[in-house]
Amino acid sequence: MKNIRLLIRNKCEKRGLSFLLLISFSSIIFAQNGSISGKIIDAQSQEPLIGASVVLNGTTSGNATNLDGDYSIQNISPGTYTLTVSYISYQTTMKENVVVEADKTTFLTIPLKPADFTLTEMEVVARANRESEHILLMEQRKALIATQAVSAREMSRKGLSNAESAVTKVSGISKQDGVKNVFVRGLGDRYNNTTLNGFPIPSEDPEYKNIALDFFGTDVIQSIGVSKVFNSSLAGDVGGAVIDITSKELVGDEDLSVEFSGGVNTSAIQNPYFVQDGTDYFGLANRTRPLTDNFNFNNSLDPSQVTPVNHSVSISGGKRFKIGDASNPLSFYVVGSHDKSYSAVMDEIVRNTVVDGTVWQDQLGRKYSNSTNQLILGNAQYEFNKHRLAYNILLLHTNNQYVGEYTGTNGEKHQDDPDRYLGFLRRQQTNDNTLVVNQLSTEWQLNNRTKLNAGISHNNVTGSEPDRRENYLTKGLGEFYFFTGSDRQKRFYSLLQENDFNLKVNLSYELNDKFDSKKSNFNVGYNGRYVLDNFDALEYVFTAVGGQYQADDLLLDAAYNQQNYTEGRFSMKKGYNNKYQVTKLINSPFAEVNYQLASKLTANAGVKVDLVNLNLDYDIEILPVGRVGINNKLYVLPSVNLKYDVNSKNSVRMGLSKTYTLPQSKEISPYQYVNISFTSQGDRNIKPSESYNVDLKWDYYLSPSEIITVNGFYKHILDPIGRIDGASSGGFLTYKNIAEFATVAGAELEVRKDIFNFSSSVKDKRNKLSVGLNASYIYSNLLLQAINTPPRNVQLEGASPFIINFDIAYNYVHDYINITNSLVFSYFSDRIHTIGAQGYKNIMESGAPTLDFVSLSKISRHLTIKLKASNLLNSTFQLTRENSNGTRNEILSQFQKGINVSLGLVYDL
Repeated sequence: MKNIRLLIRNKCEKRGLSFLLLISFSSIIFAQNGSISGKIIDAQSQEPLIGASVVLNGTTSGNATNLDGDYSIQNISPGTYTLTVSYISYQTTMKENVVVEADKTTFLTIPLKPADFTLTEMEVVARANRESEHILLMEQRKALIATQAVSAREMSRKGLSNAESAVTKVSGISKQDGVKNVFVRGLGDRYNNTTLNGFPIPSEDPEYKNIALDFFGTDVIQSIGVSKVFNSSLAGDVGGAVIDITSKELVGDEDLSVEFSGGVNTSAIQNPYFVQDGTDYFGLANRTRPLTDNFNFNNSLDPSQVTPVNHSVSISGGKRFKIGDASNPLSFYVVGSHDKSYSAVMDEIVRNTVVDGTVWQDQLGRKYSNSTNQLILGNAQYEFNKHRLAYNILLLHTNNQYVGEYTGTNGEKHQDDPDRYLGFLRRQQTNDNTLVVNQLSTEWQLNNRTKLNAGISHNNVTGSEPDRRENYLTKGLGEFYFFTGSDRQKRFYSLLQENDFNLKVNLSYELNDKFDSKKSNFNVGYNGRYVLDNFDALEYVFTAVGGQYQADDLLLDAAYNQQNYTEGRFSMKKGYNNKYQVTKLINSPFAEVNYQLASKLTANAGVKVDLVNLNLDYDIEILPVGRVGINNKLYVLPSVNLKYDVNSKNSVRMGLSKTYTLPQSKEISPYQYVNISFTSQGDRNIKPSESYNVDLKWDYYLSPSEIITVNGFYKHILDPIGRIDGASSGGFLTYKNIAEFATVAGAELEVRKDIFNFSSSVKDKRNKLSVGLNASYIYSNLLLQAINTPPRNVQLEGASPFIINFDIAYNYVHDYINITNSLVFSYFSDRIHTIGAQGYKNIMESGAPTLDFVSLSKISRHLTIKLKASNLLNSTFQLTRENSNGTRNEILSQFQKGINVSLGLVYDL
């Protein structure tokens, strides 16, 4: 009612005195009533519980706790009442003899004790707030199949800005710089699978199978689940992990939050900063290609200077309504955000060698990168008669661009200077991508034993690289340069358009067991996916314009313009319009049973059958028109998972499964993609991989917020796919089945522990110091088989033998004051970046530590301050390769990214 009075008061200011009289009348009535406010907390950890239900018995009044565990029930007639408080997997508590007095607020902090029973999966999904670390740990404890998850609150506490940074804090997962997405237990992009709310989503980039995880900021994430153990209901095209992003939904009855932040990158702010032309403030790129053979390009070749200040704004809000006589809940939740960030790499080393280690490319450069993102998320849910309908729409736009300038030796590009091969390169690239997701999920309780879950989704991706500009100049006399000939002046356009249709159905029937556990059930279902990709690329090549130029004051538009083209000072050649189309159809029926075999032993056994059709039709310049693919390939994929509860705090899980991995589109496509220091091309003869997986895990639950986990795993991979370096001296990369089989094994450790936790429910005060550690050891080995290459044992690309993540956090709470300070440390050991062949040794990526600091300070009931400093160590990224006789290591790439500092304000209404 307080909110009603505020709303009426705002309208009165606009509509006149009559409304003011109404407010006065309402205030007189309400003044006779009182209210109850307070906090709901965990009885053991004293931490707030989000989304707990607080009901005033005998009335229709009630509320749900907010993100700080606070609740408030207004406009209560004076008297004595009983409060009922309930929360998922906690004992329902009744607080009797609560006295409400007129014109007064009764404050109550109510602790809840964890319950010693298991709720069904449907109840967990429908009621639990999965933004909470405690809820996700509880789900991990109850789950039959081993899983790991990162909650939105954990991401906020650790300063993790997106899904990519979040999953790299999970044991056994690391990120390779310069490569999108993550490596799970040494297995890269092709071996992993990304889903959104359980539905597959495609990549926005033709170079990758999975969508870039940094697409998904904290604005849209409720939690991220990582399944490294597989069962029949999960995707079969996986070897490392299924990463499922659960989008945000409304917690409580209503919510409204606004956030602003600003910051800088130390490398970017200390130097003049340049951005390319052709993109507006919102990151919308001009994708227009020339319509004729005239030089009518819309974008300038000359970058402009800006002040690189990072900034972002987001707003989120939702409301829950009660519909009909049954008060069926209908909720809406919307998030909108805009983010712009700048970074710079100064003194970047770019080098390349021939087999014996002789350097033919040796350049030093500067790279100015910036990213612009917008997001809109909408969620609507309706529940009735134990049924649930949910609709999600997600619109994402991201623009990543850079301006790079490099000087030095390049024996391939600067052959106009045969004595020195010295020159200058300016490369300007934009990747402008959009993703539109529509999802409809339904849950039907057909009877007391039977449930039906069904859903459909459609994803539309547009990945554009519009007007990549590449200009080479060769060193002349003194400080002067001249434009390099041999078609070294280029502009490039590419476009990927993808439509992805998904259908999933799961019918579950509850089985009886002698323990009446409610855990036994039989499931039968179907997953279907149809994907259609269309990719085309076009390049324009220009001859050299005469004259002398200075690299430090280079104005390319003065040379390459319509007038000079008309006067014949240079000519333009339109390249071949390279195209390919990918169609993928996977039909996947499955069946599985979950059964309580003994009082402490539960089993899951199932089988999935995948019928795969994957075809790629290509029309490219270097080959005749053709088709390559996989037709009617049948995979039978059994799985068995066991869980043994040693006691109330210890559980052991084992998983056995078979999966497969299809090659990515780029890995079977003969189209060549050209980068600064390499060219990549697929192989039409690649075969899918098959994986046999074993996983054994022990969990020790110390408390609702503490755990120790030890995990061991083994994988036997047939026909592993890898990236090979060595087809030529020009930095040429391709993809092959690099061995008959590969072996991957390892161990993982995770610890979450409170060092101290002093709290007082009377004073609503808490001091807590906690630590988190996860570490992994990964062994990988295969006997390399490549043309003109002696067999040798090598590790898998991207497989770091050692990965460590550590965080320490201090939390202070007193009334509405809530301060959390965290230090987050990560380290991965040296690993193979690219496997060498045909005389070339492996390209190695040096291990590097990172350290971040995050401070969250809620200084009032509505205002929170966020301070974040990331990459504090500013470690050096480095790629090296040993020469053929093993006498020295040559640095191929080296740079530092700088430190990022940001300050933000969050206002919650």
